[in-house]
Amino acid sequence: MVSVFAEDYFLFPVVAIALAGVMVLLCRWAFSKAKGGSLVRRVDHRPADRDAFGLLIDIRTVPNYNEARVLVSRLRDFGIKATAARTTDGWTVYVWPKDEAAARGLLETP
Repeated sequence: MVSVFAEDYFLFPVVAIALAGVMVLLCRWAFSKAKGGSLVRRVDHRPADRDAFGLLIDIRTVPNYNEARVLVSRLRDFGIKATAARTTDGWTVYVWPKDEAAARGLLETP
């Protein structure tokens, strides 16, 4: 026969509420404002180094944002995933390694 104690019915909701409270506190910390040290927001707004973008390959660096957006738009029109980022040298256009040759060839043609 199964014995049922009142403590078992009381313990589960207390543990569930405690775990939910811990999750709320963790989320508040992770998504907090920059002054609190957020995990998901970049708080440093200085230009990055050109090699700070992991697997992305830098294709071309231009002096201003508008030129970089034009190049990114041109690459995207041809189905190449591209992005631009502000680096210490200017605005750099990045693509994935598999698209590097196609992107360089496309940007070399006038």
